Amino acid sequence: MTLGAWIRIPLPFTPVPMTLQTFPVLVGAFLVSRNRAMAGVLLYMVLGLAGAPVLAVGTTFGVTFGYLAGFVAAPWVVSRFRSPLAGIIAATAVIYVFGAAWLSLYTGFSAAAALMLGVAPFLPGDAIKAAAAYAVIRRISR
Repeated sequence: MTLGAWIRIPLPFTPVPMTLQTFPVLVGAFLVSRNRAMAGVLLYMVLGLAGAPVLAVGTTFGVTFGYLAGFVAAPWVVSRFRSPLAGIIAATAVIYVFGAAWLSLYTGFSAAAALMLGVAPFLPGDAIKAAAAYAVIRRISR
């Protein structure tokens, strides 16, 4: 997740950078158990809170906290579906819901503005990451 956070593209029209973090979050639940994947995300957040340089944005409770909280829930969501693809899509939606909700609360943006700034710009890239995660999961499961 740290490497995914360090690979980031700041977008001038949103306070949320584009990162590769969702890829390991989505694949993690399949590589290790759901609980271990969730614990890994929580450890990542604790390291960020402690000041370790692991986050895409400087602080755990900053503008991206909602996405981080969604990362914690994502392995649980992924594991609830028989189809890995359905699980990946549902987990991505959960990450978006947590992220946009926090973005709205943290910045004072309306819900619509939070969706336009915190979800819409990321849909194409996240579709590619989800497809790559699905390909990795299918290869691993063989």
